[in-house]
Amino acid sequence: MNLKDKQEGLMERNETCALVEFNPFKTDWCTLPAHADFRLGEMVIIGDEEGEDLGKLVAFDPTGTHPTEGTVLRRATEQDLQRRAELNAKSIHTLELFRRLRDEYQLDMQVIGAHWRIDGKKVCFYFVSDKKLNFRMFHKALASALNVRVAIKQIGVRDHARLLGGIGPCGRILCCREFLKELKPITLRMARQQNLFVESTKISGLCGKLLCCLAYEEETYRWLIACPHVGDRVKTPHGIGTVTAVDPLTHQLRVRYEEGTEESISVEEATINE
Repeated sequence: MNLKDKQEGLMERNETCALVEFNPFKTDWCTLPAHADFRLGEMVIIGDEEGEDLGKLVAFDPTGTHPTEGTVLRRATEQDLQRRAELNAKSIHTLELFRRLRDEYQLDMQVIGAHWRIDGKKVCFYFVSDKKLNFRMFHKALASALNVRVAIKQIGVRDHARLLGGIGPCGRILCCREFLKELKPITLRMARQQNLFVESTKISGLCGKLLCCLAYEEETYRWLIACPHVGDRVKTPHGIGTVTAVDPLTHQLRVRYEEGTEESISVEEATINE
């Protein structure tokens, strides 16, 4: 594969699954057929135990370590895309019905969107609420009115922020809006590991949750914790010396020996002298 193909996201035959985005709130890893040649950004038809749906390929996984929820059946056709446009238009009236029944049942929820599966057999509504709601009767009435299978899912504040967008404290468009495809868990340990001042207002995003960017340097900091630190005595192929600098970008250590000489070596060449 040449550089151009890599940049365009051409899938090699050893890649076994892909991340598929169905709507702003739903992404699943799906199995790829053998000898396929899909590219990132293509619209595809997914088959699962509930039927068929349409989504966009947003990432590939050559390791096949992710559990999959469906199978990529084929590329979407013009008819599939037209069908999606028709269902999106239908969602406008579907949401009006949702809001009317919500008010009848006096539920404190804000509906964010609706997603019809491409086969028209199921519609999923997404909402946000500060409360835990019991909407069993509301769900029954909605399904009866639409005469299809209905799912009602509460989304988190991070998903809501991704939908609305905005400018983060760094002055850039929110990462979740700009390029993140999966919202992975962020922990306080990541902030402490990076020697950041653990003040919630300083390390939280617009959604009120911990900043997604705390995870960007997680691997580097794990490496730094495991490797020799400045001041450590290390054994190298050229003798025993003291670490005077650590460069995480090149994985190099600067070592000063007892006779006064210094050299740069890779981390793999040094071991702690106990």
